Amino acid sequence: MRMKVGLVFGALLLNITGCKTLDSVQNSLGGSSPTTEQVQAAYSRAEASYKEAQQAMYLANVESLIDYDSERIQKAQKEWKELEENFSDLKSKPFEALDSASFFSSQTVSGEIIELSQEVLALVAGAQAAKQLILSVLEPVRSHFAVLDKFATEEHFSTRYRKLSERHNKFKAMLVNGKQLEVEAMLPEYTALLTALEISAVELHYLGEIVAQLRAIAASPKAEVLPSVTMDANNTSEYAKQYIHSNVRNYEQIEAKVKQAQLQLQRIEHLYQEHLVRKQALANNQVEEQLLILESQLLALTEKAGLGDLRHLTFAEQLAAVKEKL
Repeated sequence: MRMKVGLVFGALLLNITGCKTLDSVQNSLGGSSPTTEQVQAAYSRAEASYKEAQQAMYLANVESLIDYDSERIQKAQKEWKELEENFSDLKSKPFEALDSASFFSSQTVSGEIIELSQEVLALVAGAQAAKQLILSVLEPVRSHFAVLDKFATEEHFSTRYRKLSERHNKFKAMLVNGKQLEVEAMLPEYTALLTALEISAVELHYLGEIVAQLRAIAASPKAEVLPSVTMDANNTSEYAKQYIHSNVRNYEQIEAKVKQAQLQLQRIEHLYQEHLVRKQALANNQVEEQLLILESQLLALTEKAGLGDLRHLTFAEQLAAVKEKL
């Protein structure tokens, strides 16, 4: 009767604890214990696996993998936290390397650490693969966003920027989930939208102030007094705008075209000021004074050119003579 009770108890014990490693079963039933060398080897394997996982998590942080595959990296972080705790316990009690990880587990302490390390490595490797795919497929998109950020597009075109940014994140998630062909099919239309926004951003950056000044001129007496000059300024600005639309990243040439537009604005301002001076001179009967000032300036120019005194000629003839001399 006593023997039958013992057998029933033994069966219950196996049902509760499940299948254990050989070392754990031997320890539970009073079998031979693992040697010191076996324990040390198990600890060394666990330590090596832990360090590999540690290096993987370091690389995940350096490479910002969470920006590309947040699901895998968040899971890896969770596994890593558990792994750190387990290895810290083992490090303080290395002689328990071949003990059961828990009463209900068939895995040893070192084995569980190795298993967790492998899970971390697999998750990080998966995230790295996802990053490489995203960088490969979405490289043109990344270059667009780099330009958009350079010109503060999110601030000036917040709605358009937000919508395109959300689609970018959606594409990354689709690539992580293996939908590369679907993403590639949508890229041409998406890239066109990015290009249009980039053009808007560059145009605003280089021509925004010029366009605002031209609008102010159009609503002022300057446009009535200097209609042809104002038209020149508008045409020069429009030419710069069209150049931007066709060559949005050729910044050196864009700046040259914009400079011409800025000079036209200065031309309007200077000519209008000359107009006001002459208008005031007429009002004050000071026409002769203004004419003599201009005449003396031309005299200095003709003498500098070696032509002597040409004041008997018209202003236009004097300038023509200087031009011919030069």
